[in-house]
Amino acid sequence: MYEVLDELGVRADLLAPQQLSELDELGYCRFDDFLTAPQITAALDTIESLAPGGGTLRLTDLLEAGPVFDPLWLRPNLLAAVRHLLGPEFRISAMTYRAGRPDHVQVDPSERVGPIRWRVCTAIVALVDFTADNGATRVVPGSHLDYGFVPPLGHEDHPDQALLLGQAGTAWLFNSHVWHSGTVNRSASARHAVLTGFGRRCGTSGFDPQPSESTIERLGSAAYLLV
Repeated sequence: MYEVLDELGVRADLLAPQQLSELDELGYCRFDDFLTAPQITAALDTIESLAPGGGTLRLTDLLEAGPVFDPLWLRPNLLAAVRHLLGPEFRISAMTYRAGRPDHVQVDPSERVGPIRWRVCTAIVALVDFTADNGATRVVPGSHLDYGFVPPLGHEDHPDQALLLGQAGTAWLFNSHVWHSGTVNRSASARHAVLTGFGRRCGTSGFDPQPSESTIERLGSAAYLLV
């Protein structure tokens, strides 16, 4: 795995000291200008061709859609942040698209684990602006370190919560053991995002379903992160 990450250009010095301290202390860090405008447009166009109707639109197996979604995860700085949290032996567990419709909310429970044994983390990439009104993800910074943490009931606010707000093309990597949830989309438009889950190899089952031969061929050595 070390060789694969080296080949992909993953180095610790790609992360600013502030990002490293935020990952450790807050449980998440931010990447501004992670995607370009053409990359955002290409991802949204592909999603539109694949997505059904519904409340919270959800698509899986995005890696099988071709190279359009590769820039959303196959980035040395993002993978360096994943390695900082999980160590060098990690794999992708899922890559999904979600679009919270107006008046809809998605809640994801956080799993409590022992100190410094983080098992999973998630990258979320904004394909539209994340605002205080359109259902942006909320986190409680430092809750992964607080083993007496009491989560809010239902959709109630927590006094220490922070919203992940930013322009389209912004990305965040957060420790999935930080308490987090969606918020109610009170805008008139859907909030489009792609989430990539990463997990330690020990005790995880790998990417499911298994990647196709064409995906493995396209990704080359990076395909090792899927299996």
